[in-house]
Amino acid sequence: MSSYKLKIEVVGFFLRPNKPELRKDFDKLKSSFEQFGIKVIVENESAKMIGVQGISLEQLFKISDILISLGGDGTLLSTVRRSFNCSKPILPINGGRLGFLAGLRLDEAHKFISNLVYKKYKIEKRKILKIEFKNGDKNFALNDIVITNRERMKMSNIQVLTDSNDEIYEKQLLNRYYGDALIISTPTGSTAYNLSSGGPILHPEMSSYILTPIAPHSLTQRPIVLPSRLNIHVSLEESDGVLVIDGQEIINLVNGDFIKVSLSPIPIKIIRVEDYNFFDTLREKLKWGTD
Repeated sequence: MSSYKLKIEVVGFFLRPNKPELRKDFDKLKSSFEQFGIKVIVENESAKMIGVQGISLEQLFKISDILISLGGDGTLLSTVRRSFNCSKPILPINGGRLGFLAGLRLDEAHKFISNLVYKKYKIEKRKILKIEFKNGDKNFALNDIVITNRERMKMSNIQVLTDSNDEIYEKQLLNRYYGDALIISTPTGSTAYNLSSGGPILHPEMSSYILTPIAPHSLTQRPIVLPSRLNIHVSLEESDGVLVIDGQEIINLVNGDFIKVSLSPIPIKIIRVEDYNFFDTLREKLKWGTD
């Protein structure tokens, strides 16, 4: 957690797509911000959905002091990927259902706005996956990526090599996974698809990531946790494939082409209430300790 506090004069909103009924909640939040003299702007797609004036992403990133994702965890994931290069802190407000990441409820958000003004909050830094492709393109994932066969219901043969940031050596074979798919997850994503597939939960402050096979042909293929100093190189053997990023973006992969996956040295910044506790979230959302 960081103790650095911002001077907040402009906030930029991202809203959950295809949810125009959020207009009512947005208007209330906008009014609460404006009571403190804070200007509210909205990115074009969200603005069009709720019928208000919007602004381009480039301008929004340039003039906003913080970003606000109003929706569920999916809205936060999308906001993170779209805004990663501008390094603006994000306040997630849960207008969805589970809200594991976007934990601040709408009924709490109005009170929390005064905490923002009076600097009664903390900034949590979370690791994010950097994905590099053969053609030089890059992408990012806050939760996870999934590699699988392009043809549904067919097994995937996935090769994984490693190399290191702090040592000079040739790429080394980690494993060949034969099964439905392979999940590569951040600590943040450890409570998402990774968890439902039998992978471990990692504390979000850990500098590690997880490889979790889905329905492996060999039952001895188990999840493995790797340190951030290791980069991994993944390819599909014997077939073309797809890469699914945070469950939202799909990219085609060609047989034999490697993608490089690493933990970005630049974290994303999430604004939290002062008493935010990860273990409280686990107990509440996963119903730990209840009958």
